[in-house]
Amino acid sequence: MRYFIIALTMLFSCLSYSQVTTYTQAQLDSMSQDSERSKSNIVQKKKDSLNFKIVERVAIYKGCENEISNQQKQDCMSQKVATFFEQNYNTNLPKDSKVPSGKTRVLIKFNVDERGNIVDGVARGADAYLENEALRVLKLLPKLTPGYFKGKPIKMPFSFPLIIVIANKNDKVTTTYPVYRGCDKEASNEELKKCSIKKIKDFIKLSFDYEMAERVFPLEQSTQFQVDFIINKKGKIEQVNAKANHRAIAIEAIRIAKRLPKFKVPGTKNGKPINTPFSLLMTVYFI
Repeated sequence: MRYFIIALTMLFSCLSYSQVTTYTQAQLDSMSQDSERSKSNIVQKKKDSLNFKIVERVAIYKGCENEISNQQKQDCMSQKVATFFEQNYNTNLPKDSKVPSGKTRVLIKFNVDERGNIVDGVARGADAYLENEALRVLKLLPKLTPGYFKGKPIKMPFSFPLIIVIANKNDKVTTTYPVYRGCDKEASNEELKKCSIKKIKDFIKLSFDYEMAERVFPLEQSTQFQVDFIINKKGKIEQVNAKANHRAIAIEAIRIAKRLPKFKVPGTKNGKPINTPFSLLMTVYFI
């Protein structure tokens, strides 16, 4: 089973847990043994390999043949390999995995030999499964066109960090919802959520400019809009956006959301304040 980044704007979506979510981003920024190019470049040193700067033509990934310069070919390969790993890397961790939730990194090194084959693959990471899975996907990469120097094919080294952000379901994660004023006596997180939603809806209903809505829609009896915002680590509203079938309604929704009072307590994860996304689809009636 593979997990990819799916951006869904849902109520308190960042407080969900017991789900593995992976962001697989191959940042292929090596192919050079010159430390002045970048401190992040890590190149496997081989006696039969040549420095990127003096290679006549670097190894070429399928689909990158039309790029002009070596740098453009390298960038094209970086993007192709990143996409390949995103589509094939399996992040379904074993049940006994002890990799902590959060960002982790697997460093992958390999060579492209004189025939364009991927050889000498090595992976180093926080968990044997993550390493073995990286090597498995590496072996699936298609054959490349080899690099050339003085008209002859050569072996070229490559290296890249595979960055993964995971939420290990074996971790004990404790989350709480933001507490709206007057909801602090609720017993459970679910009750806090329901109370906060109700308070926000009541605030919007009381603050909405119904006369403006009637002028905008003289023949309608109601209108609908969606408002999105962040309840930040201090309990304040920020990054407010709205969608509606008329600009004036969207502006009104944003105006009201910005006037929401500061939450008594922000959302938390393992006892630490977090930014909590909030999305609300609402219908208001003006008859």
